[in-house]
Amino acid sequence: MRPIVGVTSFHDWKEERIRQNETYIKAIEKSGGAPILLPVTDDEEVIDRFLDTIDGLIISGGPDIGANFFNEEPHKDVGGIAPLMDVFELSLTRKTIEKNIPIFGICRGLQVINVAMGGTLYQDIYSQYDTVIQHRQKAPRSFTAHSIKIEENSLLHSLYGKALRVNTFHHQAIKDVAEGLRVVAYAPDGIIEAVEGIDEGFIMGVQWHPEGMWNSDYNYDQLFDEFIKKCN
Repeated sequence: MRPIVGVTSFHDWKEERIRQNETYIKAIEKSGGAPILLPVTDDEEVIDRFLDTIDGLIISGGPDIGANFFNEEPHKDVGGIAPLMDVFELSLTRKTIEKNIPIFGICRGLQVINVAMGGTLYQDIYSQYDTVIQHRQKAPRSFTAHSIKIEENSLLHSLYGKALRVNTFHHQAIKDVAEGLRVVAYAPDGIIEAVEGIDEGFIMGVQWHPEGMWNSDYNYDQLFDEFIKKCN
């Protein structure tokens, strides 16, 4: 039986609309999961009911995370914020980890996991970090923009070896790594590209968008396959 995988939705507060890219759905189905979209809510009872239903959780990509959630003032170059998404996903993430449900964070999702566990972010890497690498590519999602180096003795290394090329669509990134997470991949400039949980349970977060290449020859099926396996 296919495990049920919850996928967080994008909340457009200006238009009062909830939506999600189909690529997440296709990537999960391809690896043997049954995806369901989780609408944004701040009702803790509803969140608990979500967690009674799902076998695994994907925290998807989206807008910037509000600086107040990691005790900073907003930087002048911070992007759009969706406050209800922040409240929902941070609560959902903490509860998911507490219940030992497998969790996979993608782009913003990586950052949400880090903040939920007590870490901080660069609010804008181009003004707060010394880099000349393009982390917000101006190319299709199927294009691999830059390389990453993968640490040994990690799940990611067992899947892909010591190096990989990834697509990239972000301007925030992990600054201080949360206790309970281990950094397992870096971009050439040192920006953190992937983390894994240290303790028992499956916690994986990647800074790129593997779902965006689900139907390309250069895909990241192994990541989704491993996640779905843990959901079973």
